[in-house]
Amino acid sequence: MTNWLSGHDSLGKVRSMTRIATADGYIATLAIDHPENYLAMLDPDWRTVTSAQATRSKLELIGALVPHASAFLVDPLWSMAQGIAAGVIPGGTGIITGIESLSYQADGGFGTQTAIRDGWSVRKIKTLGVDGVKMVVWWRPDAPSADDDRRLVEGLVRDCERYQIPLILEPLWYPAPGQDPAAPAARAERVEIIVGAAKEFVDLGIDVLKSEFPGDLVDVTGDSAGAEAAAQAARAIDAACGDQPWVMLSGSCSYEVFRRQLRIVSQAGACGFMAGRAIWTGAVGGTQEHRRESAVRCQARLDECLAIVRAHGSPWRQLPAVDDVAQGLIAGWHEDYLAGQ
Repeated sequence: MTNWLSGHDSLGKVRSMTRIATADGYIATLAIDHPENYLAMLDPDWRTVTSAQATRSKLELIGALVPHASAFLVDPLWSMAQGIAAGVIPGGTGIITGIESLSYQADGGFGTQTAIRDGWSVRKIKTLGVDGVKMVVWWRPDAPSADDDRRLVEGLVRDCERYQIPLILEPLWYPAPGQDPAAPAARAERVEIIVGAAKEFVDLGIDVLKSEFPGDLVDVTGDSAGAEAAAQAARAIDAACGDQPWVMLSGSCSYEVFRRQLRIVSQAGACGFMAGRAIWTGAVGGTQEHRRESAVRCQARLDECLAIVRAHGSPWRQLPAVDDVAQGLIAGWHEDYLAGQ
């Protein structure tokens, strides 16, 4: 967050960020906003899974992991309102929800159209007391839709500023038509676009970048050259973000790979993670005993990831001195607060 003390106009976002982060400023978010691919873990014929079944499963997992996460990224269909209503997400834990219309198919496919969910808005999300708005942007700067995507983000930036809620942007690279994503040229392009997206969207005014890992680290050992290339790209992301915080997503990699990736980006300046399947794969579906055992493993994973970020990363902001606040926020500051809105 920048200029919050001089302009006063981001204090609402600061308050939300303190709920999303730990007391010492690190973001340890469990992402459980997955749609069809989550349902498929409950039943391979995911279309037969009822809304109530999905809710019970997600809230059970959230309840088991609450003490180990600073925030939860929850979907508006089965877990956000339900977690609030049931008290499963307590008042001291941050809540982030997606505003995008997103579809990850059970077979691993996905759509690449960037869009806001029908009937959903920043105003509604803020009114419900949520602490962060997450938006997925399927991003290629050379795509015909790139300018439309930029305008969509600009609109969200304005809305989130108006309602004083942080905008967490998740740009996701995808291959061009006919492009082999495994080809060396495509892998290099992916990293270039991931790094470029940081500057692109930070310059548009987002509050937090949720980044893919900028490299080809696909195993737990990896070659030193590949790790160093990824570290250089992560440092480039950090430089592009400037004072804005950034976190890493886990994607579909294994926990062992994610743990190593997290160390690299933390050393580059990331302030945390918003991770899903790398943490909780294996804890959804199956018998109650199996789920209970898996939840214990998930707790240990979250604790370890937070320890990595604390040891190597940077907090999302440096707390100002009380004297600076006392001189910068003097009596009457509220009269000018959001004066232009």
